[in-house]
Amino acid sequence: MAGQSVRLANKRYRRDFALTMVVYVVAVIGGAFFLKTFDTPPVWVSALVALASSIPVIFVFVLMGRLLRETDEYTRLRQTEVLLLAGGITLSLCVTWGFLEMAEIVPHITSFWAGPLFFFLMGMVQLGRSLVEKKEIET
Repeated sequence: MAGQSVRLANKRYRRDFALTMVVYVVAVIGGAFFLKTFDTPPVWVSALVALASSIPVIFVFVLMGRLLRETDEYTRLRQTEVLLLAGGITLSLCVTWGFLEMAEIVPHITSFWAGPLFFFLMGMVQLGRSLVEKKEIET
């Protein structure tokens, strides 16, 4: 029974994640095209487009939290470890880059890139765990 509820939770997560990414792509691309209709867009319009683009990313974390609540202890532990490791690496890289930037050693990078970096690292950590577990099973 628990296995089925985990499968349902994963299925719901994948469905809602895909929908959220569709909204994200529409907001980003549509927002960019919308802003081009202005010679100089009002600040409040630019702010609304920026917020509309960021809300789906924020919602992904809501989905991750829901998935954690709906899964068993083992899956929850694995996902929490992945989130913690990816978040720790992301924060460490951002803080280190920030200090190097303040010392004028590296160029400025907008904070926007922290999100894609986190999600990329999350994928790499999950991939790494899968490869290690596969190797452990084989031996």
